Amino acid sequence: MNANSNQRPTTEELYGIICFWDSSFKFEDYQEQEKFGCKGKEIRPIFEEADKEIPNISTSYKKDPDAIYTSRLFTFDNLTRPVNSSIISSYLGDEENNEDNRDSQLVYLEVSSSLLQSEDGITSNENSIVN
Repeated sequence: MNANSNQRPTTEELYGIICFWDSSFKFEDYQEQEKFGCKGKEIRPIFEEADKEIPNISTSYKKDPDAIYTSRLFTFDNLTRPVNSSIISSYLGDEENNEDNRDSQLVYLEVSSSLLQSEDGITSNENSIVN
């Protein structure tokens, strides 16, 4: 899979691929058709070879018999390097927009004097209420 979603197949394309694989198994007339870079007659041997490899896949992680849930390590050695969206990258690289998102701007925040608490904990608004 590619990190760039534009270079990955759409759901319709995936559906078409899976339907072609399924039809290649079921119907003889699909054996000579070529779609998605392979012929129908090549599909079955590829799946049969994959079925032979499944028992050889390593599951050599340790299980704790006292654990309710077990977890295992994932290997991400063969993943493509993710690429950030150019829109997001350009936005974050824009100094003007970066300044708008800084917490340090709270320093310049003006608070109305009517909302400030006095030393006795009563705001100046509370003092102005007439009973």
